[in-house]
Amino acid sequence: MAHTTMLRVPEGVKAGDQLQFQTLTGQLMQVPIPVGVNPGDHMVVQLPAASPVPMGTPVQPRHVVSARSVPSIARYAECPICFEPLHAAPTGVFVNAQGKRVSNHFFRLDAAREWLASGNGMCPITRKPISSVATVPAVQTDPDGWFAICDINGDGKLSRKEALECLKAQYAVDVGLLDQAVADESHWMWQQWDSDRSGFLERHELLAKPNGLVASIQQLFPATPRGVIPDLHADKAGWYDFFDADRSGSLEQEEVVRALIKTLGLSQNQAKVREMRETVQMIWPIFDHDGSGSIERGEYLKPNDGLADTILATLGVR
Repeated sequence: MAHTTMLRVPEGVKAGDQLQFQTLTGQLMQVPIPVGVNPGDHMVVQLPAASPVPMGTPVQPRHVVSARSVPSIARYAECPICFEPLHAAPTGVFVNAQGKRVSNHFFRLDAAREWLASGNGMCPITRKPISSVATVPAVQTDPDGWFAICDINGDGKLSRKEALECLKAQYAVDVGLLDQAVADESHWMWQQWDSDRSGFLERHELLAKPNGLVASIQQLFPATPRGVIPDLHADKAGWYDFFDADRSGSLEQEEVVRALIKTLGLSQNQAKVREMRETVQMIWPIFDHDGSGSIERGEYLKPNDGLADTILATLGVR
């Protein structure tokens, strides 16, 4: 049976930081601090239903346990083509021959134009036919144009997902923290932003001041730069941890592509980006024995014939 425990949030932490604690059964768990929870506050955490409880262990649903902070990793929304932050440059979207968007994805404008010019003819994410790239106006200077681009189906309102993806593309916010906070549709923030409780965000709700989503998103979800990428050769473990943003202990194929592109500074060269993606795809089955789509830490860091060394050797990078 599922049960809960209560954590006391230690000093020196903030919303979005990870807390690590030990359950009554000795299981180590890690949870993020929600927006609105401050140091010294208590937060209730749902424990997995499958957690075994030894015979004779008194289960206290609201038992207060100690927790320590695990440094969080801020991550901006990035271009799916070049993996550069979207907010730092003009963005664009792919449209078809009828001028309609082919997906809810945003791209760096220069990367999208280069992709289109390559003659591929397909969206890199949805694989749908594309005809041109539409520039996304800045919401601060052209809110009407911005809203028109974001309103994919033209119904005069944005779903919560549509609104968030649009704003992630234009603001330097911590997307992980933002996603965690807004997953709960009954959260007080949605009550504030969706003033008519329709489940959608109309233009006037999005742009309302001072409490609309556009006006408050940067203050509520600030992102902190992550610092310098550890040296792949000198500090493989540190490098791996840097890119294992969700602390899962494994990296999926696209995470590996992103990590190597950023490490080797290839994001401005689309030919090199494509070469890296093709290289990883080619050798991936050798290491992903169970076909899970992810590579565990040991498989990646294994000396000489681990995935990292194999990729670099294939590319002739040392």
